[in-house]
Amino acid sequence: MAAPKKKKITFKGMSTEKVVAQYKRTRLLSYALYSLAVLFALMSLTWYSVESITVFSLVVCILTAVIACYIAHNIGRYMMARYLEILRNDCDPYKFEALYSRMEVNPDRPNPITFNICRAYYYEGRFQEALERLQQMGRPKESSVLYFQYYNLLACCYDELGDVEKLVLIKEKTGKQLLSMKDKNKFIGNGRQLQVILSQMLSQKEGRFTRSRELAEEILDSASFTLARIQAACRLAELEYRCGAGRSAMEHAAYVIDDGGKTFYVDRAREIYKKCCGKEYVTEQEQFERDLAAGVYDETEDKEEQKDGA
Repeated sequence: MAAPKKKKITFKGMSTEKVVAQYKRTRLLSYALYSLAVLFALMSLTWYSVESITVFSLVVCILTAVIACYIAHNIGRYMMARYLEILRNDCDPYKFEALYSRMEVNPDRPNPITFNICRAYYYEGRFQEALERLQQMGRPKESSVLYFQYYNLLACCYDELGDVEKLVLIKEKTGKQLLSMKDKNKFIGNGRQLQVILSQMLSQKEGRFTRSRELAEEILDSASFTLARIQAACRLAELEYRCGAGRSAMEHAAYVIDDGGKTFYVDRAREIYKKCCGKEYVTEQEQFERDLAAGVYDETEDKEEQKDGA
């Protein structure tokens, strides 16, 4: 029997105000868990008098406190990580930006909050602003989980702004870092994936569309969440159009329009689709809204009522 599919976390249908309010409750709950962990440790110490406390009991109390804080910390991290789905799966950079702007504390230092704001800017189509904020934030350390993510987003900005020279420099720099890493390094996969992405960008800039298309297909196949698939599919649709594969380009463009949310890729995909077949792509929701505005459903209801009356 197949295992049940894991239900995706989504914030679609929730207003920005409600998401921000939920975040505030999440933060308060996280603080409360930490406080309870510390309180539990202090209470455990009071079970012993100064005279009766032993080294063993003291160690047990300290370990208990550490474990409690560790559990509380991971619960808090899990609750906060859920908000990443606003961008990763809902593809709503505007709601994502509004939420993470409330969290920002140190914009002049490398940190996940500011980095996520830069991501929101990029997916809104504000490439220059995203680049400037990334440069203001500064480069994360080579050992940081943000290192390859930072250069990935930086490369995306330069790619959209047409700065090929900077793309080459990033490829060389991150390539050297990748070579210096051990095979067991937990971030080596991110580094290898970045090299593929950079190769795809550069080959497209150089006009080697067939090779660039192959790399875009590879990136799409390895994409693990909606936003990454949307990004790869939009690139692939553009390359397929240039290579004369109109039908495939239309299919990938339609996928981007359907699932791309509020990212700039949707408008780009609409342009590609129209170039391929000479007409605009209309989603089911858009068609429903058009029919509703035209009174189609009212007419249908009237006819059904007349049949019932007869």
